[in-house]
Amino acid sequence: MSKDEYTGIEYLNAIKNNELPHAPMASTIPMRLIEVYEGSVVYEVSPNDHHLNLQGGIHGGFCATILDSITGGAAHTIMDKGVQFATTDLNIKMIRPMQSGKKYRGIGQLINAGRTLVVTEGKIVDENHKIYAYGTATLMIIRH
Repeated sequence: MSKDEYTGIEYLNAIKNNELPHAPMASTIPMRLIEVYEGSVVYEVSPNDHHLNLQGGIHGGFCATILDSITGGAAHTIMDKGVQFATTDLNIKMIRPMQSGKKYRGIGQLINAGRTLVVTEGKIVDENHKIYAYGTATLMIIRH
């Protein structure tokens, strides 16, 4: 089956259930889809020493990539077959530094879906639900 033959939520569930491969980016930025619901997704994310910046902390680009993935994932859950989307705006707030070797969760949620634009939010949290980064995204719906 091609990607266009799945609804967004069907496609993400197939990835979660290992019926389809994760995006290639998931090998660069270790993230694994663990929960999918209409309007929300949860990823497990695990930064390692390959993601350190010159100061020894996890690079902000790691957080930005996770937030882009989870906000896009939330939007993906509501897409019909053959419908795509693209991030047009991503706002990020880094709240505290992430640590190499620690597991986090990236939680993406739908805020609003219109005919042409979708607005989502995402956060990266630890096991105690302490927030490390927060973001919002606007995504454009692309119909073919």
